[in-house]
Amino acid sequence: MRLFLVGAGHVGLVTAVGLAKLGHEIVVSDIDAARIEQLQAGEPPMFEPGLREALIELGRRVTFTTDPLPPAGVTCSFVVVNTPTDAAGPLSIRNVRAAVAGLLSATDASHTIVVRSTLPLGGPAALAELRGGRTDQAALVTNPEFMREGSALRDFEQPGRLVTGWVEPRDEPAARAVIDLYAGIEAERLVADAGSVALIKLGSNVFLAMKVAYANELARLSEAVGADVRAVADGIGLDPRIGRAFLDAGPGFGGSCLPEQATALAVESDRAAVDAPLIAAVEQSNERHQAAIVERLSRLLGGSVRGRRVAVLGLAFKANTDDVRQSPALAIVRLLRDAGASVVGTDPRALRRARVADPALETAVDPEAAAAEADAVIIATEWPEYRSLAWRSVAAAMRGDLVFDTRSVADPSAVADAGLRLVALGRPDDRFAAPPERANMVAGRSAP
Repeated sequence: MRLFLVGAGHVGLVTAVGLAKLGHEIVVSDIDAARIEQLQAGEPPMFEPGLREALIELGRRVTFTTDPLPPAGVTCSFVVVNTPTDAAGPLSIRNVRAAVAGLLSATDASHTIVVRSTLPLGGPAALAELRGGRTDQAALVTNPEFMREGSALRDFEQPGRLVTGWVEPRDEPAARAVIDLYAGIEAERLVADAGSVALIKLGSNVFLAMKVAYANELARLSEAVGADVRAVADGIGLDPRIGRAFLDAGPGFGGSCLPEQATALAVESDRAAVDAPLIAAVEQSNERHQAAIVERLSRLLGGSVRGRRVAVLGLAFKANTDDVRQSPALAIVRLLRDAGASVVGTDPRALRRARVADPALETAVDPEAAAAEADAVIIATEWPEYRSLAWRSVAAAMRGDLVFDTRSVADPSAVADAGLRLVALGRPDDRFAAPPERANMVAGRSAP
């Protein structure tokens, strides 16, 4: 089937590639002419593992244009534009409304408009208003994505579930037809009203953010009582009702989804006069955790970071992406500077975007350069490269000897052999043990 897709951002491009791999032909539109020109040259504007290669492989199955309206004969359009924070709060749908309104004006009842952008809870009703009660216009369907940056192509092909929603009851047949576009993907399918689907999307991501925040609070408690948060997370994760995913301690959750949606759901609850202290606490816990990391580093450096030089390894919000939106690493950089430290950051992929996000940030091309005259090194992003760093070279460049690993990726033996002092998040200051060996809890099968 030939499809039209509005929005050549991260989610839009992965969606286009995923649908093309299923046999569809996709015309991708974006108002950014420079971005379209770059894509026509075979270069995606962001890093996602496998995306560039997939675009090259698919060739003319995915094409690009600045025309905001679908070509003749296309009967299904996807809207995958961003929902930024504005004066009215997070998840503004002004871009969604503009795209949908344009499509409604250029199509008729034979057309289906699929909104893949993340919507606030009032989003479906706002979309319905655009039709003004008319029945001679396109069907409106929502189809949220559940992909993660860094593994988005795999997540498209192997999703936990596929969900579509009808904006009004008359859109239900279209919602069921849209889910059939994913034929070939094995996953549970759910078709429901778009209001419920919006809450499925927000509720899922905020629950994951809550798991991360809870794991990070357990990490600070582990440090205080002498426990190892990795063993704690393994033990909790063995409970099938809970699972191990999103229980790894780290510097906090970031990116374009979890922070914004945690805020959005708290705002929505407040607007609805629903007392939801647990939802409201998720964002606060994340911010408090980042402050606690800086406080711990201050203690490790004798009580203050003022006048100290700190190298931050990793600026993207997580590995395998160049996305620095709401990056916990950049939040820590700002907190360190506010506390009087001199900070230099490095990242294998995200330096350019980090400089744009934080023009005051001093950067270095690699860990050794970042470590020059540093009193401490913080590992803030779990890049695979940091698992096998040349720690002797890092040590030779440093003025101090402290390595604070917030991602548990550094090799303790290699760090110690370089004469450096390793401290890891969620473990007492003197705990250098290798990751705990998980017990074989199921006969004949090793634990995951």
